[in-house]
Amino acid sequence: MPVYNDWASASELVRNLDVALAGKGWRVQVIAVDDGSIAPPPDAIVGLSAIELVEVVELETNLGHQRAIATGIVHAYNSGPFDRLAIMDADGEDTPEALVQLLEAAQGDDGLAIVAQRAERSEGFAFRLFYQVYIRLFQLLTGKRIRFGNFMVLPHGHVRRMVHVPNIWNNIAATLVHSRLPVRYVPTVRGRRYAGSSSMGFVGLVLHGLGAISVFAEIVFVRMLIASLAVLGSAGVGAIMVVALKFLTDTAIPGWATNVMGFLVSIALQAAMVPVLLAFIVLGNRSSIQVLPIDMAPRFIRDCRPLHGLMARADAAE
Repeated sequence: MPVYNDWASASELVRNLDVALAGKGWRVQVIAVDDGSIAPPPDAIVGLSAIELVEVVELETNLGHQRAIATGIVHAYNSGPFDRLAIMDADGEDTPEALVQLLEAAQGDDGLAIVAQRAERSEGFAFRLFYQVYIRLFQLLTGKRIRFGNFMVLPHGHVRRMVHVPNIWNNIAATLVHSRLPVRYVPTVRGRRYAGSSSMGFVGLVLHGLGAISVFAEIVFVRMLIASLAVLGSAGVGAIMVVALKFLTDTAIPGWATNVMGFLVSIALQAAMVPVLLAFIVLGNRSSIQVLPIDMAPRFIRDCRPLHGLMARADAAE
């Protein structure tokens, strides 16, 4: 779980997780990724019984939500063997009860990623409107549907693949869709924040959406190329019709042909320039060396320290 300053919510979530996981018989460890917080984490979280270890992974700087998650995934992968990795926010909107739902669904599906699909949402009207626009735009540009966010449970095999995929720096959910790994949806209800307000404003939401679309950059390029060619062809047909009306009919509207031809030429030039620019961007990206999370993520980690379960970690090290 990534945390930026909101340690009050993160601590409450860990305690509520401990209650929700009690009696399940699972061995659970929690990794809180400190994404360059100004506020320090608590010295300890006491009174836990179901959770064996709570570890704070302190980053050198603020990487942003998605990159903090990617760094946490790599740290978990490098820390040792596990059956499943859960990714969730630390503010309470991803509830402990919903996590139990995902984990229980994962028990019989070892090869599937279990993702939370929101049956109900608690956000305001503006957020829901933007979310629907994002879903439609994502499908239009990529030809794919994305109906889930970061809240998910991944089997170890999926994690092993994803730490070697550069796209998890941009968006975890979109990378999972792009990877074609099998997914199972579990309906959940989004909770409410324990404290404070979200630090992600409208600009952050837009960048989050663009990050998801960027995972499918090559597909977006092809679809925009086809659209540009269609526009270019339509402009060509329109130009032929203008010439035909001008010279093959008796229609006489002073200046109309020149104005329409100028408009069509402008559209044609823009339609031709878009795929050219996109081609340079996409081909340049293909030829560049991709930064693998498994190699780069450890460089962002300054320190790791336990908030709970120091003896459990010491025993494991022995």
